[in-house]
Amino acid sequence: MNVYTKGYITEQDLDEREERIRAELFELPLPEVKDPEKAAEEAISAGENLERMADYWYEATAEERRDMVWSLLNAGGLIYDLERHVIIALKPRANVLPVLALGLEATLMWQQREDGLWLREDYWPPKLDREGPHLPSQPPALTSAEQERAIMLIRQGMSLRKVADLLGTTYESIHRLVKREGIDLRPSIQRLTSAQQQEALASLNAGVPLRKVAKQFEVNHESLRKFAKREGIGLQPWGQRLTPTEQTLTPEQQEEILTLLGAGTSLRRVAKQFDMSRESLQRLVNELKGER
Repeated sequence: MNVYTKGYITEQDLDEREERIRAELFELPLPEVKDPEKAAEEAISAGENLERMADYWYEATAEERRDMVWSLLNAGGLIYDLERHVIIALKPRANVLPVLALGLEATLMWQQREDGLWLREDYWPPKLDREGPHLPSQPPALTSAEQERAIMLIRQGMSLRKVADLLGTTYESIHRLVKREGIDLRPSIQRLTSAQQQEALASLNAGVPLRKVAKQFEVNHESLRKFAKREGIGLQPWGQRLTPTEQTLTPEQQEEILTLLGAGTSLRRVAKQFDMSRESLQRLVNELKGER
């Protein structure tokens, strides 16, 4: 417009340029407005998938773990600080972000920024010294944030030596921290009575998710997995476990689902009625039809 008012182009040239701009604007893709109900269903489905991934993680091969991670993240969605040797940010897929944010922000170590999750700077380790070789020195004392992280990792079942290697300190330092905090280092499954152990095994045998049983008895899920394996309890592999909703459906409810779908009720409506995701419902229907 300034070019026209200063007399550099004619009114006809101005009209032609405006027409071209309008045409280009018209061809731009409109931003997608996601249905809130659909977004909620996708988040629930992502949460169910995350639970199955977590249960299978320790049994998965390196290639399977890689595929699981990339199924959660966008391309370039893992940001690694080479100077600190630590992951400082994640950029998950849109349907996974709400679930990961809920879990990671609860640790107080991560915070959401726009479409990503960032490790709080209090938990960033110091930059590695890249200067010439030095004489061996005593590792620096752990900060308060690093101590919190160490305690969390130990309670999740990580060995003291692995925690020490991860935080760049000595085994003795971590052992002193554990002793000061009064953490019981016995395998968590050994703290249960014989009756509790049998009850936990019975729940696993009935198809209750590993992590749900571990949470119920306040034990580490990996210790429980190893105990179940020693006792001959076969856990279903990742992708074949029933979701909590599928486990609670009675045979009458399963029959009602098939009847509703056979009468023409939409998959979305039936899934909403029984409080489950469409993906879980479709998988259940396929299994029920396969049994007949």
